[in-house]
Amino acid sequence: MKDEDFAQAQRRRAQTEARVAIFKNEFLGRPMRSEGFENRALQVAWGVLTHDLWVLAEKLREQRRIREQKLRQAA
Repeated sequence: MKDEDFAQAQRRRAQTEARVAIFKNEFLGRPMRSEGFENRALQVAWGVLTHDLWVLAEKLREQRRIREQKLRQAA
């Protein structure tokens, strides 16, 4: 961990693994019920779409909250 490049790579890995765990556990279900590669690929694709829409919705909610807060302060 003394090497700066190594330490940075480990932090990035931790972020990625956490996001993959959230995706796998919350958006794909446990266990994945689809059998066969094609069915699992389709399930993962729908999971990715659902996850991305969820992230966008959260960002929009936060922007709306900030905008409403600014409007209240201006009034």
